[in-house]
Amino acid sequence: MQTHFFITGGTGLVGKNLLPRLLLSFPGSTATLLVRGEDEEDAQNRVRAIAGELQTEYGIEDAFERVQGMLGDVGLDHCGLRRDQIEQLVRKTTHVIHGAATIRFDHPIDEARTINCGGTRRMIALAHMCMESGNLQRFAYIGSSSVSGQRAGVILEDELEMDQKFFNTYEQSKNESERLVRDQLTRIPWVVFRPSIIIGDSRTGETSSFNVIYIPLRLLQRGLLTYVPGTPDTKLDLVPIDWVDDAMVYILQRAESVGKVFHITAGPQRAATLEETVLRALRYFDEHTPLSRPRTIEFISRQEFERRRSLMRGREEAMMSQLDTLLPYVSIDRLFDSRNTDALLSQSPISFPRFSNYSDRIFEYCVKTDWGKKL
Repeated sequence: MQTHFFITGGTGLVGKNLLPRLLLSFPGSTATLLVRGEDEEDAQNRVRAIAGELQTEYGIEDAFERVQGMLGDVGLDHCGLRRDQIEQLVRKTTHVIHGAATIRFDHPIDEARTINCGGTRRMIALAHMCMESGNLQRFAYIGSSSVSGQRAGVILEDELEMDQKFFNTYEQSKNESERLVRDQLTRIPWVVFRPSIIIGDSRTGETSSFNVIYIPLRLLQRGLLTYVPGTPDTKLDLVPIDWVDDAMVYILQRAESVGKVFHITAGPQRAATLEETVLRALRYFDEHTPLSRPRTIEFISRQEFERRRSLMRGREEAMMSQLDTLLPYVSIDRLFDSRNTDALLSQSPISFPRFSNYSDRIFEYCVKTDWGKKL
């Protein structure tokens, strides 16, 4: 049977880089993307743009024939699809890849659950229908290492609910969504991926998302950030998007991946420290976008950070509030054990790129695109 992927989140950073790797790794395969849009025409235009990129950037000449889209939203009943569309998907889908989610940290918990947990339930329901048709080979759920919440120390891949508290509703709803998937162990062939902090391509620096680590980097480049909450040796688990998608596609093809969770992370031995990340950025920005005086940085405790912030008003307070997305990653030292991932990737040609070997490409792309404004 021909391999057919049904993908949610296919227009985001992970999904857009995942799609070409799937089409190249599974010769003759096809894909349907669930795409949000103002209307059907808008959704189809987005899919055609993606197919055009697949053709020009990856040399997939038949991309327009192999990739199609359906207007929908995981937050809607039946993902906003008609009965005939669902029947069409069930007849041909061999792999369901669920990556769509809200990544906002400030949603009320009920709202976060509606999108993240509700969307996961709908995709599981579709997977069950594909199982009944005898077609489903894999249900891949793209989760997050943030399901560990406020836990510190070594985080194992098979751990989920450990009585932890959460920094935000994103973490909590992703934790609950992963539980929904893992409860299907004997019913569908699932695999769970937990990426950590995803940054640009290690070869080119390219990214379409300038969130999380990029926010303080931007403030640092402009000379607006002089201190960060965290100790110099705090591990910052950064993973480049090319390695993330290469790893997931390889693992997806392995039969022994079924029923397992994989940390798509740098891990304890390869994660960069907060100090290394900051100092490399300082060196690059001072050399390529110098200010009237050299940039400096101070490492302070979370408590001291909150004290200073409480004294701020107006624009200064608004500026520092941009660091809220970073706080969960630097205020607790977490080490993501990746033995499941390492065991499978050790049999592949895929190697993890060290941050020190490509950090300048990340910074260069930020400056060249003015943090995405020139894209």
